[in-house]
Amino acid sequence: MINSPLRQGAVKIIWLVPPIVELHASGDDPERSILACRLASARLRIGVAALEWKRCNNENIFWNPGAAGTGRRVDWNSAQICVVPKFFHDVPLRPWLDACLAAKNHGCRLVVDVCEYPFKKPPPVPAFYSEILKNCDAVVVNSERMAELMAPHTAHRPQIIEDAILGSMGEPAFTPGPRLELLWFGHPTNLRYLVPSIEPLARFALQRRCRLTVVTEYTADLAQGVQAINAQFAPALEAQLIPWTLETQRSALHECQLVLIPSDPADAFKAGASANRIAEALNAGRFPIASPLPSYRLFSEAAWVGQDLVQGIEWALANRDEVIARIRRGQALVRAKFTAERVGHQWRELFESLVTSPKR
Repeated sequence: MINSPLRQGAVKIIWLVPPIVELHASGDDPERSILACRLASARLRIGVAALEWKRCNNENIFWNPGAAGTGRRVDWNSAQICVVPKFFHDVPLRPWLDACLAAKNHGCRLVVDVCEYPFKKPPPVPAFYSEILKNCDAVVVNSERMAELMAPHTAHRPQIIEDAILGSMGEPAFTPGPRLELLWFGHPTNLRYLVPSIEPLARFALQRRCRLTVVTEYTADLAQGVQAINAQFAPALEAQLIPWTLETQRSALHECQLVLIPSDPADAFKAGASANRIAEALNAGRFPIASPLPSYRLFSEAAWVGQDLVQGIEWALANRDEVIARIRRGQALVRAKFTAERVGHQWRELFESLVTSPKR
């Protein structure tokens, strides 16, 4: 039996989603389909939360307010919660604001999930959050640092729910061969943090051959960039671009020896970033070399955290037993804080508390 105070009757949540998530949610099993979305914010947050809500015999409706004519298909009267995940600058502002207003006018509890700091984003993102944060019932964030950043913008204390880590846990391994296999994976917008490390990697590769695998959304410009690396630095430093899917990411994590996660702690766009990539690398049994973002502090004894990626690579090669020990410590943290079961349970507890608490 599901241990839920709401199991006597289903509770409907309406999720406001952008077109790419709407596409994944159009099939017979939308919750599981979203778990394969290329947007980490969708699969690690919406997908995990919605699947847990469905598992508890509740209902999810995924709705894109910006799609023409969709307003007639939303039955606000039967919904009790409206969740607003990540708002993108290329979706129309007015329909999303109107959807939030309609939810409140029909008595829905409005939940705002913030996984990127919105007030440094391009218009109309800041305007959207400035408006909806005035009238929401709960604010959820993905890290302690994001909670600090968002606290001045809302009357509610932000609740921290980490990004979930999907997939089975891999055996810790670090067996570097004559050619060191390095991996970078993520959204293309984060590649700008890798670029400054290419020339230092190329110099390092003169003593130890390296292959850098980049797993991300394919574009012609990225393909040309990879070709340029090979033209300038191969065979010492080789590079390859693999289009992102869940399977290619998992396969690349299995095949690599070290995972590079460069960033810029001074960049406002990354200040509140979650720890999902460092946690995913550790979950796969691979050692992350990461820049010192605030959310990575938890993993300071489970990874190499610093600004010089080459220094991290050299440290790993000189401390192979400690690398394995750190991966194991990291996997213990993943089991304790980041499993889909634990994160899903946190989302369910939040939704249930909103439904059962008196309205103000």
